[in-house]
Amino acid sequence: MSRLDDLDRRTRVALGGAVGLIGVLLLVLGWYLISGEAIAAKQLPYLASASLPGAVLVVCGFLLAISGTTDPDTARRIAELHALLTEAVTEAVTEAVDDGAAGTATGTAAGTEE
Repeated sequence: MSRLDDLDRRTRVALGGAVGLIGVLLLVLGWYLISGEAIAAKQLPYLASASLPGAVLVVCGFLLAISGTTDPDTARRIAELHALLTEAVTEAVTEAVDDGAAGTATGTAAGTEE
């Protein structure tokens, strides 16, 4: 479990909005600094240090803000589905390991009889 699971919906939206706002500020700063340079080689540092991280922060802020919108019933059903799937996979792996071990023992016994 992560710390984000403990945050309520309002906190996630506020935190996502703050991260998105910082991203927008970086985008504006990057645009302002890039617009003052005519040579492309001098624009690259501003692009790498302000514009790209700003875009990433905007996307992360949006995803963080919408991650808290799942209603409790949907979250419960997702948890139940996850438990059922992991149980089925665990049973299948256990059966495969048991069958593999039994087949190896049978094959070895048959091989020694010849």
